[in-house]
Amino acid sequence: MDKKDIEALLIAVADHYDKTMVRLMSLAGMSIESFRNFRSRPSRSVWTLPRFGTFWEQDVPNNSEEFFKEHFRLEKRTFDTLVERLPNLRKKDTPFRMAIPLEKRIAIALYTLGSSAEYRTIACLFGVSKPIVCRILHEFTREVIVKLAPEYLPPVFLTQEAILENVKGFEDMGFPQCFGAIDGCHIEVRPHAKDAVDYHNYKGWYSTVLFAMVDYRYRFSYISVGSPGRCHDSKIFENSNLKRIIEESELMDEHSRIINDVEVPVLILGDSAFRFSKNLMKPYPFSVEANEEQKAFNYNLSKTRRVVENAFGHLKARFRRIGKGLDNRVEKSSQIISCCCILHNFCIAHNSFVPESWQQDAELVQRQDTPEHELWLGNTNERAETIRRALAMEFLNRNA
Repeated sequence: MDKKDIEALLIAVADHYDKTMVRLMSLAGMSIESFRNFRSRPSRSVWTLPRFGTFWEQDVPNNSEEFFKEHFRLEKRTFDTLVERLPNLRKKDTPFRMAIPLEKRIAIALYTLGSSAEYRTIACLFGVSKPIVCRILHEFTREVIVKLAPEYLPPVFLTQEAILENVKGFEDMGFPQCFGAIDGCHIEVRPHAKDAVDYHNYKGWYSTVLFAMVDYRYRFSYISVGSPGRCHDSKIFENSNLKRIIEESELMDEHSRIINDVEVPVLILGDSAFRFSKNLMKPYPFSVEANEEQKAFNYNLSKTRRVVENAFGHLKARFRRIGKGLDNRVEKSSQIISCCCILHNFCIAHNSFVPESWQQDAELVQRQDTPEHELWLGNTNERAETIRRALAMEFLNRNA
């Protein structure tokens, strides 16, 4: 087929197309003039805006390991492991554009979680659009929950192996028979107007609660995310799966130990807000007339409970978007917080720790005072009081 034949064929195809379009537009009640105007519209020459952010392509490769960790909140080796674990985030090229590489997608997500910058600023830095940053973040958080949660924050956490490891870990810290410490952490959110009253905490700002149990290595053993800010920590615990699992499990009693002639089961530690029980130790009420045993117990409990406070501090320091406050929809906030808790455990497992300078920066970024509930709930429990007294005597004898 020579050039003239090809031209003739193209003309015939175009003529057939025009006749078909005229027939269809006639059936739709459109005039021939409308069709001509449609044909004469200028074609779109550019379908996407050119973007020139080269932070990932040029700045990152040409800088140090410290530069990488500062911006992406973990070491390059840990980043590479994370990339290997999340292959489903890879996208295919299309005839119209090249897909953003897997490594860059994960880098955008980590930078977004670790930065207090606006999405628009991050988009300019990486040479993508603001909607793409949001989409990448939500795809990343979903995939982390699906792929990494079963290993780094499993739903079944109360096993014999876990009890033995944590009891030994807390024993080395100075508190016997301890499995973990519990507390709640308020994270600023922007709720819908119709839900605002539920999220308004007593400090006067809007928050959602991350309720967690933390082990001796500052790892999250259990989390409950999404309770409105007006909810009390003790109420969240009373309605949680954590309490049900602890009360129904026989392992807590099976690993009991005799301390000062008292059988002490495996315990969790809480502050004054929680209900006193044989498996949940809380401090003695403050009193200027407190005896030496009570002072010794309160000191050791407070010192050990710092693991949960430190875990929250490390979480906010590594992922500054949480410390600053989430500007996503409330429905998305729980997913982002859960993802950060899983990544927190992932980083600890790979020996990626939070520098002290990050914690100092996080204190500057956090704009709100954290609510601290002071409610002396459920102090009367004879069995629990016997256990607490035995532990108090143990601590006092150690200091003698």
